[in-house]
Amino acid sequence: MPLITRTALRRGGALALAAAALLTGCTSSGDRESSASPTGKPLAGPEKAGAGMAVLRGDTIRKALVTDTELRSYQAQEISPPSTRPTADREECRPLADMTASGTARTPEAADFAGRSFVSTATPGLTTTVSLFSYEGDDARRTFADVRKALATCGAGFTTTGSTGGSAVKYVAVKAEEAPEGGDEAVSWRMTGTAQGSSMPMQITAVRQGRNVAVFFTLNLLDPKKADLPEDLHGRQTAKLAKAIESAGTS
Repeated sequence: MPLITRTALRRGGALALAAAALLTGCTSSGDRESSASPTGKPLAGPEKAGAGMAVLRGDTIRKALVTDTELRSYQAQEISPPSTRPTADREECRPLADMTASGTARTPEAADFAGRSFVSTATPGLTTTVSLFSYEGDDARRTFADVRKALATCGAGFTTTGSTGGSAVKYVAVKAEEAPEGGDEAVSWRMTGTAQGSSMPMQITAVRQGRNVAVFFTLNLLDPKKADLPEDLHGRQTAKLAKAIESAGTS
């Protein structure tokens, strides 16, 4: 998912090389939960019939990505990763493996996908890749329900094969975190991937807005323990996605 730049490779050394090897570029019903859980936030209230139900595709979903001109202290880098889907050794952990994939291939399959990587100019080493996915029907809700179940059962870790780097990747220390506010529901977790003798902690946050999902994949090549999603990037992207969905629904 996240783009590993040449500058980052030079600065991060072995950790950056590990990240390049670990990352590929980037079932139950989706009924909302009645109360907050440690794996994410439930919906704030009932969604209005037809509200936010637009499925973004093509230029619409690409234009919903935030740009560096709309932010401060970031350099945006366009990404066009090959469609890659790692396979998990434990089926119950498949939803988390899917979150490290690039493209629409996942379960449920996404209708469309767009992504952009942001390198912080204020915090050296900090990189966040934003990926937008759109889904038909109730598949966005199903995706979140499956991720929550996986977080509840995959704390001991899992291994994937079939990443772009070609190496098996072992994910350890999988731990759910408090998700930030925003969207219809959100879920956050942190996990460490190990490959080729090195490891890289990463933080993932997913936000659902109707039938569209934004995934934020953050790592810090210079201070791996501080791989924290920037609040300004999260806020701007969440707001822009909501506006794009509203516009698509009224057009």
